[in-house]
Amino acid sequence: MKRGTLLFVLILLLTIGIVSADEGISFTEINSSTILYPGDLGQYTLLLKNDGAHELKLQIQAEPYVGLPSSDFDYVFVEPSYVELQGHEETEVVVSLKLKENVVRQKRYKTYVTAEALNLEGISTTYDLQVFAMPPQSAISATLSESAERVGPGGDLSIDVHLKNNLAQNLNNVDVYVSSDIFEDQQTIELFKGQEKDLEYVFTIPRSAAPQEYSFNVRLYYQDELSGSVTGSFIVDENLNVSEYTEVASGFLYETRTTTISNNGNSVISDFYDQDPGIFESWFTSYSVEPSYDNDLGQPTWTFTLTPEEKFVLVSDEDYRPLLVGIIVILLLGFIVYYIFTKRVAIRKETFKLKYSTDGVSEFKVLLHLKNNTNKPIKDITIIDVLPKLIQPRTNFGTLHPSGIERGDKGIRIMWKIPELVSGEERIISYEVDAQFKIIGDISLPKATVKYKNKNNRAIHISSNSAKVVSGIMVEESSPGDRPATKRR
Repeated sequence: MKRGTLLFVLILLLTIGIVSADEGISFTEINSSTILYPGDLGQYTLLLKNDGAHELKLQIQAEPYVGLPSSDFDYVFVEPSYVELQGHEETEVVVSLKLKENVVRQKRYKTYVTAEALNLEGISTTYDLQVFAMPPQSAISATLSESAERVGPGGDLSIDVHLKNNLAQNLNNVDVYVSSDIFEDQQTIELFKGQEKDLEYVFTIPRSAAPQEYSFNVRLYYQDELSGSVTGSFIVDENLNVSEYTEVASGFLYETRTTTISNNGNSVISDFYDQDPGIFESWFTSYSVEPSYDNDLGQPTWTFTLTPEEKFVLVSDEDYRPLLVGIIVILLLGFIVYYIFTKRVAIRKETFKLKYSTDGVSEFKVLLHLKNNTNKPIKDITIIDVLPKLIQPRTNFGTLHPSGIERGDKGIRIMWKIPELVSGEERIISYEVDAQFKIIGDISLPKATVKYKNKNNRAIHISSNSAKVVSGIMVEESSPGDRPATKRR
């Protein structure tokens, strides 16, 4: 009997433990809106489930301290606040909550809801709720004070910005950026809780800024997030300003003119530049930029287009030094030619008739003119003249007799030797000849040759002109450098 009673008690206790282990409730989040601006309404949708087999009468309520001055929430509402769930039954619970407007922004806040069984002891659960307080859409209000709507290039543009901290907290390290297409600025400021502050900017407009309407933007960043902004605009007026400057550098027989045309305005300009040099001057003038000659007067003209701050530079060189060099070269060449053909040893051969008739020439005289035109003496001079076979020399020679006469198959060679001719000295060698028969028409006499030694003891050979014997006229043919022969009748 005692054994049976003990066994029954053990079975009863074991059954009660198993039943208690299966009983319970749980929350599961379905969705939520937990990132809130202060003053906005947040919401959780939860699934409440009876995990046991018995019917539960459940009371659902928020944290009891909500709404008190020490709480961060104005209220937390739970709908429904009472439900009855059969075993393993579930239902949706909607929790609505609202943060106080004066809470610190960019911070996470927590509260909770509880569900407790009223018909069974020890069955309850708690679910934590979290919301994040966002700063207001404009944590900092930015407005523009009245500023100039128009400004000229090179002028100053003033921008006044009024700021207000919309948060109930101090804002440290607020970055303020002001920018447009033609200027920019950045600074870091501090705004206390609810503080208003004025910022003043002065920007100098570039002289090259195009004449048009510009916009500018003021942006404020706190903790790398855009916390406020404002946009304005202004107009840059047109400025047409072109300057011209000429710099002259001159020297001996030359002049360099550098003309600089600058666009000091803020608009693109198209212009031209011309010069009016004289005809003679234009022959000796060159330009760094090739001109055009389209006008009727043939003046050099340049056309160009300049953007703001761009320059047109023209360098014109008027140089007469090449003319001087050319004149010097011509004079020098003339002097050289004159010196070559005059300041040298020269020999000239000429003839004239002694006896002639209508039947021809039978006797004539040969003259050899030798002159030292150099400024140095010459030595060991040998003069050689050759006569054709049909012409015979007489024994009648002038003041200088030949040193030798040679007869050969082709004619007769007559030689004269002179020891020295000083500078400017001249010798005339003459001799008479007989023709073996009367000359009808003309006959050319061979050139006479001269051999001598100059101051460097170098042997030099030169030749005379070739003289002609013409029936009725005696003519000597000139060689290069000889003067024209004298005609004799």
